[in-house]
Amino acid sequence: MPQNHRLWEEYTRNDGTIGYYLTDSNGNNIYDSSQKDYFRKIQQSIQQQSLKPYDNYMSSEERIENMKQGKNLFLDIENNPDANYNLPWYTIEKYGQDNVSEHLDTIDKYAQKYDVDANLVKAIMANEASTGHKLILNDFGDALHMSDSQMPMNIQGKTWGNYKGKQYDTYNPEQNIELGVQVIKQIQNSIHNPTPEKVGTVWNRTGAMEVNDFGARTKTIYDNKLWEK
Repeated sequence: MPQNHRLWEEYTRNDGTIGYYLTDSNGNNIYDSSQKDYFRKIQQSIQQQSLKPYDNYMSSEERIENMKQGKNLFLDIENNPDANYNLPWYTIEKYGQDNVSEHLDTIDKYAQKYDVDANLVKAIMANEASTGHKLILNDFGDALHMSDSQMPMNIQGKTWGNYKGKQYDTYNPEQNIELGVQVIKQIQNSIHNPTPEKVGTVWNRTGAMEVNDFGARTKTIYDNKLWEK
């Protein structure tokens, strides 16, 4: 018999069905007839996942819970031609400048520790303070420990405070910034082709699918380093 001659050999599977092994002339099983469809399905599944691997189907809550555990998602945040890159009329740039200036050393310390672009942290912090200031209400709420989100990063302690199993006191400015820097890093790691506007968008609204106005403003502040003026 030629060395490359192959035969189909009938056998009974555990479930009682009849299968066939393709064997070579030495009696070695090459594969089961049923395996052809099995591996074809696996290959098709891999191809489909490679075409659309994004985690955009996740809700905001699901994204948060996964990122809080340190899991890198794969989010496709689309550019938005309607996003407004201009600062709104109620912007008080000095609030943003003062907020960043007061915490420069802490920002640089944790940006370096977690390998995050310090200017991106400053841009988000300046954006929060200058466009989400609520005048003196933020400071008043923080002083009474009654605010929903806490400065200087304006991060929600109830949502993000327990991060990777460690509890952060977001009313403590240093812990607030350390947590904020880590969340920014996690967001950045979870976005396909991350840009300041995309990172700023997900920071502002975790369930976002496209760049929003906050993200667009983050890009403007980042490019122009408005915290320095």
